[in-house]
Amino acid sequence: MSRAKILIVTSRWDATAYVAAEVLRRSGRESAFFYPDDIPQRAQLDAVFKQGKWSNVLHTEDGLIDLDKIKAVWWRKPLASRPPDDLSRIEFLYSRRENSYALNGLWGLLAGNPDVYWMSDPQNIRKADNKMLQMARATAHGLTAPNTIITNNPEDVRGFYDRCSEKMVFKSMTGVLLPPDDIEVSTPSEVLPGIPLVRPFTGGDMDQVDSVRQSACMFQELVEKKHELRVTVFEDQVFTCQIDSQKNDLTRYDWRRQDFRPHATTGQLPDYIESACLAMLEEFGLHFGAFDFIVTPEGEHIFLEVNPNGQWVFIQEWVPELRLMQGFVDVMTRNS
Repeated sequence: MSRAKILIVTSRWDATAYVAAEVLRRSGRESAFFYPDDIPQRAQLDAVFKQGKWSNVLHTEDGLIDLDKIKAVWWRKPLASRPPDDLSRIEFLYSRRENSYALNGLWGLLAGNPDVYWMSDPQNIRKADNKMLQMARATAHGLTAPNTIITNNPEDVRGFYDRCSEKMVFKSMTGVLLPPDDIEVSTPSEVLPGIPLVRPFTGGDMDQVDSVRQSACMFQELVEKKHELRVTVFEDQVFTCQIDSQKNDLTRYDWRRQDFRPHATTGQLPDYIESACLAMLEEFGLHFGAFDFIVTPEGEHIFLEVNPNGQWVFIQEWVPELRLMQGFVDVMTRNS
Protein backbone atom coordinates (compact mmCIF):
# COMPACT_ATOMS: atom_id res chain seq x y z
CA MET A 1 0.00 0.00 0.00
CA SER A 2 1.27 3.48 -0.86
CA ARG A 3 2.77 5.45 2.02
CA ALA A 4 2.13 8.73 0.21
CA LYS A 5 0.58 11.51 2.24
CA ILE A 6 -0.12 13.74 -0.79
CA LEU A 7 -2.83 12.71 -3.25
CA ILE A 8 -2.74 14.25 -6.74
CA VAL A 9 -6.10 13.98 -8.51
CA THR A 10 -5.63 14.63 -12.21
CA SER A 11 -5.48 13.11 -15.71
CA ARG A 12 -2.57 11.50 -17.51
CA TRP A 13 -1.91 14.47 -19.80
CA ASP A 14 -1.14 16.81 -16.87
CA ALA A 15 2.58 17.51 -17.32
CA THR A 16 2.55 20.13 -14.54
CA ALA A 17 1.58 17.51 -11.97
CA TYR A 18 4.38 15.13 -12.96
CA VAL A 19 7.04 17.84 -12.79
CA ALA A 20 5.85 19.08 -9.40
CA ALA A 21 5.53 15.54 -8.00
CA GLU A 22 9.16 14.84 -8.84
CA VAL A 23 10.28 18.00 -7.05
CA LEU A 24 8.15 17.03 -4.06
CA ARG A 25 9.79 13.59 -4.05
CA ARG A 26 13.25 15.14 -3.99
CA SER A 27 12.05 17.24 -1.06
CA GLY A 28 11.06 14.14 0.88
CA ARG A 29 7.32 14.04 0.11
CA GLU A 30 5.94 11.07 -1.83
CA SER A 31 2.81 11.63 -3.91
CA ALA A 32 0.18 9.20 -5.14
CA PHE A 33 -1.56 9.85 -8.45
CA PHE A 34 -5.22 9.06 -8.98
CA TYR A 35 -6.97 9.41 -12.34
CA PRO A 36 -10.78 9.41 -11.93
CA ASP A 37 -11.24 8.44 -15.58
CA ASP A 38 -9.61 5.09 -14.71
CA ILE A 39 -12.79 4.17 -12.81
CA PRO A 40 -14.11 1.54 -13.44
CA GLN A 41 -11.87 -0.07 -16.07
CA ARG A 42 -8.35 0.51 -14.70
CA ALA A 43 -9.02 1.33 -11.05
CA GLN A 44 -11.44 0.39 -8.31
CA LEU A 45 -12.65 1.97 -5.10
CA ASP A 46 -13.53 0.31 -1.82
CA ALA A 47 -15.56 2.40 0.62
CA VAL A 48 -16.62 0.59 3.78
CA PHE A 49 -18.88 2.08 6.47
CA LYS A 50 -18.48 0.34 9.83
CA GLN A 51 -19.10 1.45 13.41
CA GLY A 52 -20.03 4.94 12.27
CA LYS A 53 -16.91 5.56 10.19
CA TRP A 54 -15.94 5.29 6.54
CA SER A 55 -12.71 3.53 5.55
CA ASN A 56 -11.77 4.26 1.92
CA VAL A 57 -9.16 2.72 -0.37
CA LEU A 58 -8.39 3.31 -4.06
CA HIS A 59 -6.92 0.42 -6.09
CA THR A 60 -4.81 1.78 -8.95
CA GLU A 61 -2.34 0.33 -11.44
CA ASP A 62 0.43 1.78 -9.26
CA GLY A 63 -0.85 0.22 -6.03
CA LEU A 64 -3.28 0.88 -3.20
CA ILE A 65 -4.00 4.35 -1.83
CA ASP A 66 -5.32 4.46 1.72
CA LEU A 67 -7.29 7.69 1.88
CA ASP A 68 -7.22 7.59 5.68
CA LYS A 69 -3.45 8.25 5.48
CA ILE A 70 -3.72 11.21 3.09
CA LYS A 71 -2.78 14.59 4.61
CA ALA A 72 -2.99 16.82 1.52
CA VAL A 73 -4.87 16.76 -1.80
CA TRP A 74 -3.73 18.62 -4.90
CA TRP A 75 -6.76 18.88 -7.18
CA ARG A 76 -5.51 19.35 -10.72
CA LYS A 77 -7.19 18.38 -14.00
CA PRO A 78 -9.27 15.21 -13.51
CA LEU A 79 -11.60 13.78 -16.13
CA ALA A 80 -14.87 11.98 -15.46
CA SER A 81 -15.22 8.23 -15.02
CA ARG A 82 -14.82 6.32 -18.29
CA PRO A 83 -17.00 3.19 -18.41
CA PRO A 84 -16.48 0.59 -21.17
CA ASP A 85 -17.35 1.72 -24.69
CA ASP A 86 -19.34 -1.43 -25.39
CA LEU A 87 -22.07 -0.39 -22.96
CA SER A 88 -25.24 1.04 -24.41
CA ARG A 89 -25.58 4.80 -24.29
CA ILE A 90 -27.98 4.59 -21.32
CA GLU A 91 -25.75 2.10 -19.48
CA PHE A 92 -22.66 4.24 -20.15
CA LEU A 93 -24.27 7.39 -18.77
CA TYR A 94 -25.70 5.56 -15.76
CA SER A 95 -22.34 3.98 -14.92
CA ARG A 96 -20.54 7.31 -15.24
CA ARG A 97 -23.12 9.00 -13.00
CA GLU A 98 -22.89 6.30 -10.31
CA ASN A 99 -19.07 6.35 -10.37
CA SER A 100 -19.00 10.13 -10.13
CA TYR A 101 -21.45 10.01 -7.22
CA ALA A 102 -19.22 7.62 -5.29
CA LEU A 103 -16.04 9.57 -6.02
CA ASN A 104 -17.68 12.83 -5.00
CA GLY A 105 -18.50 11.16 -1.71
CA LEU A 106 -14.83 10.33 -1.18
CA TRP A 107 -13.77 13.90 -1.96
CA GLY A 108 -16.49 15.27 0.30
CA LEU A 109 -15.28 13.13 3.21
CA LEU A 110 -11.70 14.28 2.66
CA ALA A 111 -12.76 17.91 2.34
CA GLY A 112 -14.68 17.63 5.59
CA ASN A 113 -11.62 16.37 7.45
CA PRO A 114 -9.91 19.35 9.12
CA ASP A 115 -6.61 17.44 9.09
CA VAL A 116 -6.54 17.23 5.28
CA TYR A 117 -5.21 20.21 3.31
CA TRP A 118 -6.62 20.98 -0.16
CA MET A 119 -5.12 22.90 -3.04
CA SER A 120 -7.97 23.56 -3.62
CA ASP A 121 -11.40 22.15 -2.73
CA PRO A 122 -13.03 21.30 -6.12
CA GLN A 123 -16.35 22.83 -5.09
CA ASN A 124 -14.61 26.13 -4.43
CA ILE A 125 -12.71 25.84 -7.70
CA ARG A 126 -15.96 25.38 -9.64
CA LYS A 127 -17.56 28.38 -7.96
CA ALA A 128 -14.54 30.62 -8.51
CA ASP A 129 -14.16 29.59 -12.15
CA ASN A 130 -17.10 31.71 -13.32
CA LYS A 131 -15.88 34.92 -14.96
CA MET A 132 -19.06 36.83 -14.12
CA LEU A 133 -18.61 36.13 -10.42
CA GLN A 134 -14.88 36.86 -10.63
CA MET A 135 -15.40 40.30 -12.12
CA ALA A 136 -18.03 41.20 -9.54
CA ARG A 137 -15.79 40.19 -6.65
CA ALA A 138 -12.69 41.79 -8.18
CA THR A 139 -14.35 45.19 -8.41
CA ALA A 140 -15.72 44.76 -4.87
CA HIS A 141 -12.08 44.43 -3.76
CA GLY A 142 -11.04 47.62 -5.55
CA LEU A 143 -9.86 46.26 -8.90
CA THR A 144 -10.88 47.58 -12.32
CA ALA A 145 -12.32 45.28 -15.00
CA PRO A 146 -13.25 46.00 -18.64
CA ASN A 147 -16.79 46.91 -19.65
CA THR A 148 -18.37 43.61 -20.67
CA ILE A 149 -21.57 42.09 -22.02
CA ILE A 150 -22.67 38.46 -22.20
CA THR A 151 -25.59 37.95 -24.55
CA ASN A 152 -27.14 35.96 -27.35
CA ASN A 153 -28.99 39.01 -28.66
CA PRO A 154 -27.40 40.43 -31.85
CA GLU A 155 -28.89 43.88 -31.21
CA ASP A 156 -27.13 44.06 -27.85
CA VAL A 157 -23.84 43.21 -29.54
CA ARG A 158 -24.36 45.92 -32.16
CA GLY A 159 -25.12 48.49 -29.47
CA PHE A 160 -22.09 47.52 -27.38
CA TYR A 161 -19.85 47.61 -30.47
CA ASP A 162 -20.96 51.18 -31.15
CA ARG A 163 -20.46 52.22 -27.52
CA CYS A 164 -16.92 50.82 -27.66
CA SER A 165 -16.21 52.92 -30.78
CA GLU A 166 -15.83 49.65 -32.70
CA LYS A 167 -12.98 48.53 -30.40
CA MET A 168 -14.31 45.28 -29.00
CA VAL A 169 -13.04 41.73 -28.44
CA PHE A 170 -14.80 38.39 -28.41
CA LYS A 171 -13.77 36.16 -25.52
CA SER A 172 -14.49 32.45 -25.05
CA MET A 173 -15.81 31.92 -21.51
CA THR A 174 -14.99 28.21 -21.24
CA GLY A 175 -12.14 27.67 -23.70
CA VAL A 176 -12.06 25.83 -27.01
CA LEU A 177 -11.21 22.33 -25.76
CA LEU A 178 -14.04 19.88 -25.13
CA PRO A 179 -12.75 17.12 -22.80
CA PRO A 180 -14.49 13.74 -22.71
CA ASP A 181 -16.39 14.92 -19.61
CA ASP A 182 -18.41 17.27 -21.80
CA ILE A 183 -19.27 14.68 -24.45
CA GLU A 184 -21.94 12.06 -23.91
CA VAL A 185 -19.80 9.09 -24.94
CA SER A 186 -16.17 8.23 -24.29
CA THR A 187 -14.20 10.03 -26.97
CA PRO A 188 -10.86 11.86 -27.10
CA SER A 189 -10.77 15.56 -26.33
CA GLU A 190 -11.94 17.71 -29.23
CA VAL A 191 -11.14 21.28 -30.24
CA LEU A 192 -13.99 23.48 -31.41
CA PRO A 193 -13.01 24.67 -34.89
CA GLY A 194 -12.92 28.40 -35.54
CA ILE A 195 -13.52 29.46 -31.92
CA PRO A 196 -10.69 31.67 -30.58
CA LEU A 197 -9.92 32.35 -26.94
CA VAL A 198 -9.67 36.12 -27.50
CA ARG A 199 -9.66 38.17 -30.67
CA PRO A 200 -10.84 41.58 -31.92
CA PHE A 201 -14.34 41.74 -33.34
CA THR A 202 -14.21 43.25 -36.81
CA GLY A 203 -16.65 44.80 -39.24
CA GLY A 204 -16.70 41.48 -41.07
CA ASP A 205 -17.72 39.77 -37.85
CA MET A 206 -20.51 42.27 -37.43
CA ASP A 207 -21.90 41.15 -40.79
CA GLN A 208 -22.32 37.68 -39.23
CA VAL A 209 -23.42 38.87 -35.79
CA ASP A 210 -26.81 37.13 -36.01
CA SER A 211 -24.94 33.88 -35.29
CA VAL A 212 -24.68 34.86 -31.62
CA ARG A 213 -28.31 33.72 -31.30
CA GLN A 214 -26.90 30.18 -31.10
CA SER A 215 -25.04 30.69 -27.82
CA ALA A 216 -24.35 33.17 -25.06
CA CYS A 217 -21.19 35.08 -26.00
CA MET A 218 -18.87 37.37 -24.04
CA PHE A 219 -17.72 40.67 -25.50
CA GLN A 220 -15.43 43.22 -23.86
CA GLU A 221 -14.13 46.64 -24.70
CA LEU A 222 -10.67 46.48 -26.22
CA VAL A 223 -8.17 47.73 -23.62
CA GLU A 224 -4.87 49.09 -24.94
CA LYS A 225 -1.87 47.29 -23.44
CA LYS A 226 1.63 48.27 -22.45
CA HIS A 227 2.24 44.73 -21.21
CA GLU A 228 0.46 42.04 -19.23
CA LEU A 229 0.97 40.42 -15.83
CA ARG A 230 0.51 36.82 -14.80
CA VAL A 231 0.26 36.76 -11.01
CA THR A 232 0.58 33.30 -9.45
CA VAL A 233 -0.41 32.89 -5.80
CA PHE A 234 0.24 29.95 -3.47
CA GLU A 235 -1.50 30.88 -0.22
CA ASP A 236 0.35 34.10 0.83
CA GLN A 237 3.22 33.75 -1.66
CA VAL A 238 2.80 36.00 -4.70
CA PHE A 239 4.86 35.67 -7.90
CA THR A 240 4.47 38.30 -10.63
CA CYS A 241 5.54 37.67 -14.23
CA GLN A 242 5.55 40.50 -16.77
CA ILE A 243 4.64 39.33 -20.27
CA ASP A 244 5.64 41.70 -23.06
CA SER A 245 2.79 40.63 -25.29
CA GLN A 246 2.83 43.78 -27.43
CA LYS A 247 6.27 43.13 -28.90
CA ASN A 248 4.85 40.65 -31.41
CA ASP A 249 1.63 40.69 -33.41
CA LEU A 250 1.10 36.98 -32.66
CA THR A 251 0.56 37.71 -28.97
CA ARG A 252 -0.92 41.21 -29.17
CA TYR A 253 -4.42 40.07 -28.26
CA ASP A 254 -3.71 36.73 -26.53
CA TRP A 255 -0.29 35.51 -25.37
CA ARG A 256 -1.60 31.98 -24.66
CA ARG A 257 -0.35 30.54 -27.95
CA GLN A 258 1.26 27.14 -28.39
CA ASP A 259 3.41 28.23 -31.34
CA PHE A 260 5.13 31.31 -29.94
CA ARG A 261 6.76 32.13 -26.61
CA PRO A 262 6.51 35.80 -25.61
CA HIS A 263 9.28 37.63 -23.81
CA ALA A 264 8.75 37.47 -20.05
CA THR A 265 10.52 38.90 -17.00
CA THR A 266 9.94 39.43 -13.30
CA GLY A 267 7.13 41.95 -12.87
CA GLN A 268 6.09 44.49 -10.27
CA LEU A 269 2.70 44.47 -8.56
CA PRO A 270 1.28 47.39 -6.56
CA ASP A 271 0.51 46.55 -2.95
CA TYR A 272 -3.22 47.20 -3.33
CA ILE A 273 -3.42 44.79 -6.27
CA GLU A 274 -1.63 42.09 -4.29
CA SER A 275 -3.95 42.63 -1.33
CA ALA A 276 -7.00 42.34 -3.59
CA CYS A 277 -5.74 39.08 -5.09
CA LEU A 278 -5.18 37.58 -1.65
CA ALA A 279 -8.59 38.76 -0.49
CA MET A 280 -10.31 37.18 -3.52
CA LEU A 281 -8.65 33.82 -2.91
CA GLU A 282 -9.65 33.91 0.74
CA GLU A 283 -13.24 34.80 -0.16
CA PHE A 284 -13.43 31.94 -2.66
CA GLY A 285 -11.81 29.49 -0.23
CA LEU A 286 -8.83 28.84 -2.52
CA HIS A 287 -5.17 28.20 -1.75
CA PHE A 288 -4.03 28.86 -5.32
CA GLY A 289 -4.90 31.27 -8.12
CA ALA A 290 -3.38 32.49 -11.39
CA PHE A 291 -4.46 36.09 -12.08
CA ASP A 292 -4.23 37.90 -15.42
CA PHE A 293 -3.93 41.68 -15.67
CA ILE A 294 -3.45 44.21 -18.45
CA VAL A 295 -1.19 47.17 -17.68
CA THR A 296 -2.25 50.07 -19.90
CA PRO A 297 0.16 52.61 -21.45
CA GLU A 298 -0.94 54.97 -18.64
CA GLY A 299 0.04 52.39 -16.00
CA GLU A 300 -3.49 51.37 -14.96
CA HIS A 301 -3.98 47.74 -13.94
CA ILE A 302 -7.04 46.04 -15.51
CA PHE A 303 -8.24 42.74 -14.05
CA LEU A 304 -9.07 40.13 -16.68
CA GLU A 305 -9.62 36.89 -14.77
CA VAL A 306 -8.35 34.47 -12.17
CA ASN A 307 -7.84 30.83 -13.03
CA PRO A 308 -8.47 28.91 -9.80
CA ASN A 309 -6.67 25.85 -11.11
CA GLY A 310 -4.41 27.12 -13.86
CA GLN A 311 -1.05 26.10 -15.25
CA TRP A 312 2.08 27.66 -13.76
CA VAL A 313 5.14 25.51 -14.49
CA PHE A 314 5.56 27.36 -17.80
CA ILE A 315 6.09 30.60 -15.85
CA GLN A 316 8.86 28.88 -13.85
CA GLU A 317 10.44 27.85 -17.17
CA TRP A 318 10.14 31.34 -18.67
CA VAL A 319 11.42 33.19 -15.60
CA PRO A 320 13.40 30.75 -13.39
CA GLU A 321 14.28 33.43 -10.85
CA LEU A 322 10.63 33.65 -9.77
CA ARG A 323 11.01 30.22 -8.03
CA LEU A 324 7.35 29.29 -8.21
CA MET A 325 8.20 25.63 -7.79
CA GLN A 326 9.87 26.28 -4.46
CA GLY A 327 6.85 28.27 -3.32
CA PHE A 328 4.54 25.39 -4.24
CA VAL A 329 6.74 22.82 -2.53
CA ASP A 330 6.98 24.93 0.62
CA VAL A 331 3.19 25.12 0.88
CA MET A 332 2.60 21.42 0.22
CA THR A 333 5.33 20.15 2.54
CA ARG A 334 4.28 22.26 5.52
CA ASN A 335 0.68 21.13 5.07
CA SER A 336 1.34 17.40 4.68
